[in-house]
Amino acid sequence: MTWKRRIGSILIDLCIACLILLGVWILNYKLPHRMAAEIKQPLPQQSDQTEIQIPYAEEPGPEAIAEENSIVQTGNFKEKFADQFTDQVVETADSYTSPDLAIHISHQSYDSGRVDTTDQRHVKYGTKIAYTVADIYVSDISCLKTAFAQDTYGIGYEEKLTSMAKRLGSKLAVNGDSYSNDHNKEKGTVIRNGIYYRVGQSDAETCVLNQDGTMDIYAPGTVNRQTLEEKGAYQSWVFGPSLLDENGKAKTEFVTWDYIRQSHPRTAIGYYEPGHYCLVQVDGRQSSTRGMFLEEMAKLFETLGCQKAYNLDGGHCSFMVRDTTVENHPYKPEHGVADGIFIMEQGGTDL
Repeated sequence: MTWKRRIGSILIDLCIACLILLGVWILNYKLPHRMAAEIKQPLPQQSDQTEIQIPYAEEPGPEAIAEENSIVQTGNFKEKFADQFTDQVVETADSYTSPDLAIHISHQSYDSGRVDTTDQRHVKYGTKIAYTVADIYVSDISCLKTAFAQDTYGIGYEEKLTSMAKRLGSKLAVNGDSYSNDHNKEKGTVIRNGIYYRVGQSDAETCVLNQDGTMDIYAPGTVNRQTLEEKGAYQSWVFGPSLLDENGKAKTEFVTWDYIRQSHPRTAIGYYEPGHYCLVQVDGRQSSTRGMFLEEMAKLFETLGCQKAYNLDGGHCSFMVRDTTVENHPYKPEHGVADGIFIMEQGGTDL
């Protein structure tokens, strides 16, 4: 065989190998596929602080089933925050109140005086920042729900947040943590509406909202299934980082990778006390708002008075939706996201 034929043969083999690798990549990362059998077991609706049973599923696999139950206290806050709720639905341009919910939305902006020089592409966006804060009281923890795109736990599934909000009948929604992104598709803990889809470790911090309305943030590698069950884990997110220290003060060092440290559009959840939360959305990559650095986001949550705060997915996935209308001003038109957080009337759509 001449050297030209050998080179030709090698090139053909390389092309075939590249096509095989491309096919594997498309199959695993682009084509939608479920990561585990779905379990449709909605939480019981409770009107008082009574004991309920929370089902959980085994780790990923088609054989995932509900096994034993954990007994926890559900969070009911109707009396605690009675002055926040109204007997009838009252809706204005920046608020929504009812017997179960109180949502107050504010839009803020300021000039930070700081340009993002960590990535030269960000310099052009300047120094201005615009963000939206939704202050939220719920009468029952079941008013704060989560949902997967296309109602499916898996990789590659996307759905517009407005579509999910319409399907669920939520009053307010933000994007979630994109649990199936490349960093976390096979690791971390996924608990949604009291159902355990996966319990595992991650190199990111894990945020957990419990049935009694409290919030815990676990350091990487410290998630313990027994602890989750004993505390009644209700929702979990794995993206991060956390933004406040144990005293509610803004952190200056964060558990995340370098790209997340740059200024970006952001979405985050804040915790004041059981039943009282906030959702913050920051627009970015525009001359009117460049986005926020993590330390700026942390300082905002300290100023708001939160005890805990946790950064969710951001960038082009950062959206806030009121009813079925996008509330913020994203730099790209609305597109599909992997999951979301939804503030709903008690007894709303079962998931």
